Amino acid sequence: MNQSLLIWGSVLIFGFPILTIVLGQIGDSLNRREHPLTTFVRNLQRFVLPPLILLLIIKQILGWRELVVFLQILETLLWIAVIHTTLSLLKVVLTLEDKQYRWQLPVANLFFQVVRAAIVLLIASYALAEVWKVDISKAAQALGVGSLVIALALQDTLSNLVSGFLLLADSPFKKGDWLQLGDLEGQVIDMNWRSVRLKTVEGNVVIIPNGALGKERILNYSLPNAARGIWIDVAFANDDPPNRVRQVLQQVLLETQGTDLEQGFKIISTGSFDDFSISYKVMFMAKDFMSTYQARSDFKTRLYYTAQRSGLSLSPYPINHIYYARINEPELEHTQQEIADYFQSLPYFTSVGIEALERLALDSTVEYYGKEEQIIQEGEFVGGLYIIQNGHARLAIKDVQGIEQEVAQIAKGDFFGESVFMSGKPSVVSISALDDLKVIRIEGDTAANLLVDNRRFAKQIDESLEERRAAIQRVRGENEEEANNLTDNGNLSSHSILKQFRSS
Repeated sequence: MNQSLLIWGSVLIFGFPILTIVLGQIGDSLNRREHPLTTFVRNLQRFVLPPLILLLIIKQILGWRELVVFLQILETLLWIAVIHTTLSLLKVVLTLEDKQYRWQLPVANLFFQVVRAAIVLLIASYALAEVWKVDISKAAQALGVGSLVIALALQDTLSNLVSGFLLLADSPFKKGDWLQLGDLEGQVIDMNWRSVRLKTVEGNVVIIPNGALGKERILNYSLPNAARGIWIDVAFANDDPPNRVRQVLQQVLLETQGTDLEQGFKIISTGSFDDFSISYKVMFMAKDFMSTYQARSDFKTRLYYTAQRSGLSLSPYPINHIYYARINEPELEHTQQEIADYFQSLPYFTSVGIEALERLALDSTVEYYGKEEQIIQEGEFVGGLYIIQNGHARLAIKDVQGIEQEVAQIAKGDFFGESVFMSGKPSVVSISALDDLKVIRIEGDTAANLLVDNRRFAKQIDESLEERRAAIQRVRGENEEEANNLTDNGNLSSHSILKQFRSS
């Protein structure tokens, strides 16, 4: 007996302080790393260890076993601390969010609630049986007698509970999935023993009882992956060549935002030949459910502007065209005259004669671009000189780290695409529309011939690029000598245009 007392005394005198210090150090270390096990270690140190040590001292060292009620209360507090600490560990191991560590298990909220209830029930039953000497079997019999009455009174609740367990076992969806239930579409934000909560696109929360959910046909947009297919029907005039239309549709699809073309689902097919138009079907994959709205809208918006520039006619419904003969003033000539008049209003065309501007207008076309459409990509060759008639554009260039930075914003009367004057030189800037943009595109050869014939105009163009060169120099972090050696779009060196055509 004395030897046993000595052993217990040594364990409690030396082991308790050491264990307390070790748990404290582990807790501090986990806390500094913001580790999820911090709460569990803290609870173990603060709530479980003190009553356990006190209980061992009273029973093993002091031998006060006659204090039955006090010991029962102390043991009850110990088991309550064990339940609290175990639940804090359970909350870390069974996570409701995406797991951060390999040993974590992502589970549904319903499964977590069931496991937590089972742990509380088992530990509480053990404490009642061992500490307070309660006959659990008789208590179970008493509960069984009243279970029939409870079941009759709570039929709907029990139906939801059973349906919840069946959904949990089948796992047709998880938190974060997008579902379609009848006419309802929404994202799963919570699952419990009674119901499933869906958040619709409009931001409304719909609560669906598990019993009703078990009777619905569930369409999960997030399986087998988050990508979702989109079908879009478009129609063009029946005199637009189908191969040309398909080429334009392909171009628009590659530029559409929110798509996931790597999935491999990309279909552009010619549909039916109607009285007024030819229909086409376009199918592609969006990145996820919410991206379908962006991708569908972006595709249609870009298609409108691309079709306008390509001379194609979108035909959403039959249109009767009435043509009027205008012999004295054809529409084409009227448009070219408007372009020539606009050229005369620009300061860098003041040295160019009216006849030369009229000839220039004949080789010019009006093009339209929508917001965020890219007109020129950095590194590609430019097909002409662009002059803005309405709207705003953004010039951007990649810095030394490869990050795209804005160089300048240009508006009505400004031009871009001047690298067309540099034979064999691609553009070093990207140009995109900031809003609806209307530009006049002058063919590259025509603009180059104008420079050969009018060097004063070339000098005016070159001088107007000084501010743009300085902006590019700042973005790239180059010194003045390096910047002056560049002869590219938006970054022409001093008198580089004159030098380019001096030998002509």
